[in-house]
Amino acid sequence: MKTSVIIPVWNGATVIGRCLEALFTYAHPPLLEVICVDNASVDDSTQVVIQFPQARLLRQPVNLGFAGGVNVGMAAARGDLFVLLNQDCLVHEGWLTAITNPFRHNPKLGILGGILYNQDGTIDHAGAYISRPEGYGVHETAVANPTAPYPVDYVTGALFAIRRAVWQAIGPLDENFYPGYFEESDYCYRARAQGYEIACAPNVQATHLHSSIEWQKDPIKHNANQHRSRYRFIAKHFTVEEFNNFIVAEEQALCQPDVHPHQTIGRLLALRDTLRELPDVAAGRQHTQAPIPPTTVKRMLQVGFTHLLRRAWAYTQETVQTAAVQETTGETAVSTAESHTTLRTAQNHLQRLQAQEYALLHQIYFRHPQETKPESWVRRVWRLLVLRPLSFLTLRDYLLLSQLNTLHVARLDQLTTRQNLLEAQFQHRLGLLEQRLGLLEQRLGLLETLTDYEYR
Repeated sequence: MKTSVIIPVWNGATVIGRCLEALFTYAHPPLLEVICVDNASVDDSTQVVIQFPQARLLRQPVNLGFAGGVNVGMAAARGDLFVLLNQDCLVHEGWLTAITNPFRHNPKLGILGGILYNQDGTIDHAGAYISRPEGYGVHETAVANPTAPYPVDYVTGALFAIRRAVWQAIGPLDENFYPGYFEESDYCYRARAQGYEIACAPNVQATHLHSSIEWQKDPIKHNANQHRSRYRFIAKHFTVEEFNNFIVAEEQALCQPDVHPHQTIGRLLALRDTLRELPDVAAGRQHTQAPIPPTTVKRMLQVGFTHLLRRAWAYTQETVQTAAVQETTGETAVSTAESHTTLRTAQNHLQRLQAQEYALLHQIYFRHPQETKPESWVRRVWRLLVLRPLSFLTLRDYLLLSQLNTLHVARLDQLTTRQNLLEAQFQHRLGLLEQRLGLLEQRLGLLETLTDYEYR
């Protein structure tokens, strides 16, 4: 059986060399061809590939995504069997014979996967299935049959063998699973609907390096892409009952208190794109256990996903507002109460000092500073020419002035304290204003994200 290996390449300069080296080292019997489809890499991936003259390099002007790159490779391939291989997968010895033999012995076998190991030797994939009701892809980590191929729901696209007849019967991979995720599970479901079997072979083995870190650069985009592909798969393949159960489960997942904002915003973006694509999805629905008219399918999907979109929008707004409020509410309440109490205490102290100061001035000048009644000339002469000189002569005036100076210093200190408290209150209120502006900026940022993020 002639075998064509197809490797979609994108910014894989650190791993594609190891992938090709393992591939050619353990290519027994010899491969018909190895096709590397470069999805407009911006690193040295193509320079690494051309160091292997046995490999055929097909350069693409833009990133076509996993499915798009694979489709280009399969359209150019000449083999009876297509083996899709991730750029960071290292095949083990004997992999090729273990792949081709099951296809020779079982004409109903359409797609075959293998056992993928992590770098620490643990099993990453021994078959996979789509969970219900959530619709997530889940890898099996236990080998169901160690001696022969066994049926599975689907196999990962990291190592994915397809009989040419399957490709001719059901066509290319769905490129609307962009840039990736769920395209291999979709293809397995489509093949099964055409009567082909899907299996995992225990003797087909490889190590998956999991080298991609693109999701770390933009987690919102990564989450949106994952959820968008999941929603597309669900729209294409879930029955009416499964879809209704999914809507309930997804709404519950949206309102979980520990859901990260990236997840909520990612769902919101994915739901928006899914609703835009519903006519295409409904018309091209390939598999359902309970066939219903396309118009009914479209309406069912539209109602369900619109409901989720509205809930996601509401939860997204709540998440942004709650996060901003939680950062400041507790500290704000405590800080405000303490500030008001301290300021009130300082004001009371200042009033007491002022009263003491007036009392001393009264004793020194024999007239209260706040007295407004006109003073007679006899009283004024008596006070200034008799009482004041006697106060100086008896040293009483010096003692009272000393006390007055002490009060002046204390009052100035208290005025400074009060001024500092007023400034602190002003800064606090300014901080609250900045926090509200920050919340407004967050909400505007969310709107900009909804407006600017496009995935095609």
